[in-house]
Amino acid sequence: MKNRSDTPDSLEVLQKKLAGFGEYSVRKTYYPELQQRLEDLRESEEFLKNIVDNIPAMVFVKDAVELRYVALNKAGEELLGYSREELLGKNDRDIFPEEQAAFFTRKDREVLERGDLLEIPEEMAKTRSGDDRILRVKKIPLFDNGGNARYLLGIAEDITDRKHLEEQLLQSQKMDAIGQLAGGVAHDFNNILMVIMGYGNMLSRDFALDSPQKEKLERIIEAADKAAQLTRSLLTFSRKQEIQTRVANLNDVVRQVQKFLVRIIGEDVQLTSQLDSTEPLVNIDSGQIEQVLVNLATNARDAMPKGGQLTIRTGLLDIDASFVQANGYGKPGRYALISISDSGIGMDEKTKSRIFEPFFTTKEVGKGTGLGMAIVYGIIKHHHGFINVYSEPQIGTTFRIYIPLIEMEQATDVEIFTSAPSKGGTESILVAEDDATVLTLTQEVLTSFGYTVIPAKDGQDAVEKFREHRDTVKLILMDIIMPQKNGKEAFYEIRLLDPDVKIIYFSGYTMDIIQGQGVFDEETELIMKPVQPLELLRKVRDLLDR
Repeated sequence: MKNRSDTPDSLEVLQKKLAGFGEYSVRKTYYPELQQRLEDLRESEEFLKNIVDNIPAMVFVKDAVELRYVALNKAGEELLGYSREELLGKNDRDIFPEEQAAFFTRKDREVLERGDLLEIPEEMAKTRSGDDRILRVKKIPLFDNGGNARYLLGIAEDITDRKHLEEQLLQSQKMDAIGQLAGGVAHDFNNILMVIMGYGNMLSRDFALDSPQKEKLERIIEAADKAAQLTRSLLTFSRKQEIQTRVANLNDVVRQVQKFLVRIIGEDVQLTSQLDSTEPLVNIDSGQIEQVLVNLATNARDAMPKGGQLTIRTGLLDIDASFVQANGYGKPGRYALISISDSGIGMDEKTKSRIFEPFFTTKEVGKGTGLGMAIVYGIIKHHHGFINVYSEPQIGTTFRIYIPLIEMEQATDVEIFTSAPSKGGTESILVAEDDATVLTLTQEVLTSFGYTVIPAKDGQDAVEKFREHRDTVKLILMDIIMPQKNGKEAFYEIRLLDPDVKIIYFSGYTMDIIQGQGVFDEETELIMKPVQPLELLRKVRDLLDR
């Protein structure tokens, strides 16, 4: 065991000893030795201070009685935004919000009572600038020679960015899981929707129905169509489905969706539209943009429980480099603009900053999935556009959607989508489909417009039926994934019999599964289920007339 005299004196003790001697005796006997020890201690303390200051984590020390800060390193200054001079001598209640300060104090007391290391996986600390940082903290008491806790040492690591990355990874995994789930059920679900929509459309042409019956039927068809659009939106957002765009008049899209919005927002919300006179042209998937407007209108309705005003506007906007620099998003160019404004309860900054995150919702459990706004963001991004939001509590919210504009000169050689009437024909069409209800529906749709249909229940049956009717079949309408033989295998054999026969594939599977079948080439025609009967008829007639 060491003698007391063997223990090195502190800098403070040495200074006191030095002051207790007269100038002569100190200079003669003690000064050189003490001066050297003082210098060594100064160097040692400076060395330790440099080490602590360069630790890439916040290091702090508090006294064990009043829990006031007595030391803080450079990383702590940078993290919290306070200088050492501002922080030293103060406790947590002088610096942090009451709830945070109470938590820090409670954990400090726990450490001092335990007398051992305590690790706190996550705690929130508000910086001088108002940001909340997530810290991983280790605290341990420092004892004096008598075994009493004199100080509390803490080391805090800022894990905010890491937590955000973990959350993004988790959200990505969730979306991938949703994509796989949606992809797995898409085929069967789309077949079901196709039957509902198909027979609904056929029934709507029955002149024996009275007005109330037709209106109810229209609502059934619209609901099925929105369900199909939602499925496509989910698949697109999870990157399981490519969007199918064509040039469209943005005003026409708004006019079309307005009819549906009037019904879903309720009588106490007044809907108005202000459409730009230039009739802006954009390259879009009209169904998905309609889905965006439906999602935003639904959220607006929920933000106006006592009623209010919902306004949809279209316009044009030139975005320059200064706009991009000021806002941090977008690309310079001409854009078509859609704005959706409501007079609802609005959002605070914290909610607004998270509005497009997957699974983030302000609604009660069971009343929102948190996917609606994420789908909106994903759809607009897939259209090479961007979206922003302006909102203030109790004032209202405005979403602005920017989609690249197509100038009229660019659109002269492009077919602008319009709803043209469908034509029938008398040709023979071989329909190969393994779902009996879809096969029956397709046969009824085609025969009602004059075509002769030769049904086949699978790929092998399609080959045999074509061999039997090869002289009369003008077109093959074939599902891609079927038992016995898939669409690719069946069509390969059919092409050996007649290399000029025309084919349209149609499928309810997701694009990644379809591409895995290797059926695509430059001349491949594909219809994604569910498809409206009139759209199917237009596609069939178009290919037959080529």
